[in-house]
Amino acid sequence: MKTFLTGLSLALAGVLAPASGAEARDLLVTVARPDNLYVIDAASRTVIKDCTIGAEHPSPGVTVMSPDGRIAYMLLDRWQNVVGVNIETCERVFFARQSEEKVIRRSIASLAVSRDGTRLYTVRNPVRHHPDHYEVMEPEFAVFDTAAGLDAKPLAIHPAPRRSTLMAADDAGTVYIAGHDVFAVNPETGDTSVAIANANWDRPTYSGPDVLAFWPIGTQNDEFMLLYSAAVFTDEKKEEMADFVWGYESVDLKTGETEIKDFASFEVIMFSAVRNPNAENELYGVYTQLSKHDVATGELIKRVDLPHTYYVINISSDGKEVYVGGTNSDIGVYDTSTLERIGEIQLPSGGDMSVSTLQIVQAE
Repeated sequence: MKTFLTGLSLALAGVLAPASGAEARDLLVTVARPDNLYVIDAASRTVIKDCTIGAEHPSPGVTVMSPDGRIAYMLLDRWQNVVGVNIETCERVFFARQSEEKVIRRSIASLAVSRDGTRLYTVRNPVRHHPDHYEVMEPEFAVFDTAAGLDAKPLAIHPAPRRSTLMAADDAGTVYIAGHDVFAVNPETGDTSVAIANANWDRPTYSGPDVLAFWPIGTQNDEFMLLYSAAVFTDEKKEEMADFVWGYESVDLKTGETEIKDFASFEVIMFSAVRNPNAENELYGVYTQLSKHDVATGELIKRVDLPHTYYVINISSDGKEVYVGGTNSDIGVYDTSTLERIGEIQLPSGGDMSVSTLQIVQAE
């Protein structure tokens, strides 16, 4: 889902205005310590907005963008509060305090915005604090009006699956939640079904999959994608392992079509991955190395070592550059054709991004 910013404030537009006046430009958006939201011009490798968020704690910095690219919605304050900031003005425009005096609610990477931008979704895990014990309560699928301002309360609360993490909404209004399985939720009614069997998949010669899901990326491809690793055995008795593989589970957010596919042997660890919007067979994964895979053929095209670990990856709108971030205070820029490191962006605060998301929107 490509997002475009128009009518930017003079301060922002002055930096971004292309020579032709019409060419769209990529912006990177991320969160870092101590309390900063950064907007970065990808072409010039410069920070053009440094917003003070006003958070109690910037972690985890899980970030999703409004469809028009103007509002960054962030999960902050140790997984508890949702904050929306206008990236043109740095103004806080949305705030939902999810915990109360005796009930602490934490959303573990669960954050999504509807495709029309009017609703925000999260799965909250409430725990009631009693004088002598903790009471683990049922998870909640909460629906917010994005126009609710700075004291937002849920419009609706539905039962939610346990162990929920990443979320995304498709064009039809369905919300997908990564958990024990990948669930499809009707946010109007709360009706929930299984879109992709994950822990319950029917693959007799496979172990259960191991999935790490903290980074809501993939909007460049209108895709909700999760990496998994799994052991593959020679037969259903599972006495002899044939391989240990990487694969992905994917939902097309335009059509709702799903896919599950192995694409490589497990040779290195990858924390997150993204596909090239202009060559969907190309998948790029990151952690200690940056890897380029052809998922159509199962070929590892190239792999390069990185100067340190990076948790999150994203890709330019034209598919020519990949950006690796998280972990520290620098964002590395790599050429997708050669995997050569062609640039680096240092955040001015020097604060680390930790597990923050690295998002991309476009300005014109």
